[in-house]
Amino acid sequence: MFNQPSRRGFLSGAAAAALSLGTFSPTAPAAAATSDIRPFRIRIPERDLVDSHRRILASRWPETETVTDLSQGSPLHTMRALARCWA
Repeated sequence: MFNQPSRRGFLSGAAAAALSLGTFSPTAPAAAATSDIRPFRIRIPERDLVDSHRRILASRWPETETVTDLSQGSPLHTMRALARCWA
């Protein structure tokens, strides 16, 4: 199959996916100095959303952290909550 990425790799992959889908652009011009609310639309093919949903639900999770600080990365419960939100 494939190796499961680290949490850092997972988040890097998510950022790369956002860049490739055009949903995020680090070089986008700054927002205009206005308080107008403008509609925002994004078009992602349904098959891509279904595939992402399937992959998120198929995640294999590591063991719980052995420390209470962030030295081992984002807490597992935070990442699981994020995955539930994405799914």
